[in-house]
Amino acid sequence: MKKIYFPMLVTMILVASCQMKTKTVPYDPIAAKAEVSKAMDSINMAAKARDNKTFLSFFTEDGLFCGTDPKELWTKEDYAKLVEKMLADTTMHFDMKVDKKEIRVEKDGNSAITLEQFITRWSKPITLRSTMHFVKVDNKWMVDFSNIAFIPDNKDILKITAAVK
Repeated sequence: MKKIYFPMLVTMILVASCQMKTKTVPYDPIAAKAEVSKAMDSINMAAKARDNKTFLSFFTEDGLFCGTDPKELWTKEDYAKLVEKMLADTTMHFDMKVDKKEIRVEKDGNSAITLEQFITRWSKPITLRSTMHFVKVDNKWMVDFSNIAFIPDNKDILKITAAVK
């Protein structure tokens, strides 16, 4: 039994010393929030400028993109086709005025959840909410999930329900 103590001790030391050490890189939460905000603004500016290429450059290839209809769940490929049509349609206006903007950066500094609330010409008087999940890919903030939804005031829900019966 005494003969295996030394080899066991050496083995334990080797195993412990060869473990990968994960290095936590500190990040500046204020700077990260500003970077995400800038990415959000760039997405909105690209839509207003009808710049399909720039707009889609912020969305990951493996993302999930959701519209206002329950059936509107798109891959990047499907979403790109829709965005191309929407941005080419000059009757569509991207004149949204953001009333509320929230950004929550995760503790590791590599992902963030955002929301913007706004009313457009075509949604008036119902507010829309855009929720996105950003991830840092090669030092660039990219969207791997987005959802847009109507968010009527609670006092209007019965009226809306009655109108669609």
